[in-house]
Amino acid sequence: MSEQIKKSKKDKAKLGDKIKGLKNKTVVLNPTVLVLTTYILLLLSKIIDLTLINRENQYFSVVILQMMIFLLPGAIWCRFSGEKYTKNLRLKMIRPGSIVITVAAAFFMISGGLLISVLFGGLESLSDNFSLYNTFVSRDDGTVPAKIYLVVAYAILPAICEEFVYRGILCHEYEKGGVMRAVVLSSVFFGLLHFNLQNLPVYIFSGVVLALTLYATRSLFGSILAHMIYNVFGLFGQRYMSSLYNMTGSTKFFIFMVTLVFLVSGIIFCAEASRLYKKYLYRGYSAKYRQPALTENKDIKNSYLEVLKLPSTVACILVYIIALVISWL
Repeated sequence: MSEQIKKSKKDKAKLGDKIKGLKNKTVVLNPTVLVLTTYILLLLSKIIDLTLINRENQYFSVVILQMMIFLLPGAIWCRFSGEKYTKNLRLKMIRPGSIVITVAAAFFMISGGLLISVLFGGLESLSDNFSLYNTFVSRDDGTVPAKIYLVVAYAILPAICEEFVYRGILCHEYEKGGVMRAVVLSSVFFGLLHFNLQNLPVYIFSGVVLALTLYATRSLFGSILAHMIYNVFGLFGQRYMSSLYNMTGSTKFFIFMVTLVFLVSGIIFCAEASRLYKKYLYRGYSAKYRQPALTENKDIKNSYLEVLKLPSTVACILVYIIALVISWL
């Protein structure tokens, strides 16, 4: 009888340990799940947008949709990733000494984007309209309130929302395989986000520059500011590119001017990044984002393949294809 009691106690103890293990066990989600969530919500917004075209509150609707697409899923991700998770997102105000590299990054993206667009689509690809994710088209009636609404809904908010998810969260998550891995994967997913096959190289290039700005300034607000300047140009400056080309009257001269801006801004960007890193080294700032480097080529390839083989990654690509099909219909 005593042996049965002992056995019963042991069984209860094992059962208790299993229950505790289940309680302490946390479900680890891959960052591509967050990416997939934003893709799906953005795809759904394409359908919702059809009902908002003739509404007077279209700016307010665009703001709400962006918050639901990016900020809400991002906030939920941070909440369930731990109380101290947001400390890893580099939510520090940008230092005055980082303003130059931030502005240079914006002009680097603008000029580089123009060159890539002309390279892949010709001068005809220089569009006069600015749209978000190939869905929400900006409309400017020339009034001051309309311009303010445009800046908030199409420049400031998208920069904050996208950088929060794609530079803040994704770069932090993918750093486990090295900083280069974080830059590449976050930029590719950022490029796919815009659901535009023709301008995909432009968005990937912009994603790389924004990620490098994040690391150089050590502040998410650095990439947000650069992104914001880029969006403002898209709203108010992009429409004049065709006029500038017509004014020059020469394709070669136009390309020369844009290339000159690209080279100068790129040189300033690299020089400022070098200066900042020397400053960090001199002052002994620790690079907390650095992870053990992957030395073997096999390990490097596997670190990328692990992400590409995930079901959520495959689903992201499928959603991207569906969005392209919808835009072509």
